Amino acid sequence: MRQLTLRGYLESYVPYLAGEDTLALTRLVRHLSEEPRLVAPMLLWAAISGRGDRLCRLLQTEDQQRELEVLMSLHSASLLEAALAEEDPRLRPEYAKAWRSFVVRRDTTQRDAELKLEARKRVLDLASAKGVSRYRMARDLGLNDGNLHAFLAQGKPSALSLQRVFDLVEYLEAA
Repeated sequence: MRQLTLRGYLESYVPYLAGEDTLALTRLVRHLSEEPRLVAPMLLWAAISGRGDRLCRLLQTEDQQRELEVLMSLHSASLLEAALAEEDPRLRPEYAKAWRSFVVRRDTTQRDAELKLEARKRVLDLASAKGVSRYRMARDLGLNDGNLHAFLAQGKPSALSLQRVFDLVEYLEAA
């Protein structure tokens, strides 16, 4: 699976914030005054996607135009993501917030895998202490035997969903 990019994230986040199913700048610009949360993600997206010059002509305020120019210059120097991560003082805090939202979304799969592997240790300890077989766990919880084996014996976090892993822990704690 490909890793989420900032551009890809913003291409779904900007239309969501605008309440529009489009990336057409003329339609999105109409929402800037009524939806202030849209400004930072939209300016970031325009700078990253190469649409900054067009958006700059459509913006109503000089402040937004200046912000977009700063973003475009950082992007052209390949410094934008570093500036966002370091919360560069030239950028308003809203840009750092958009960056943090992206990072959380990008790293979700890895975080979930780590959580599942921690829960796996707990499952193995509980199953051993309570004498519950893998067959019994699979039958009682309606789990696929192969997936349960891959998760418990081989340590493959992708074999079970996070919810199924939590169900497994709860089942063993109650057993």
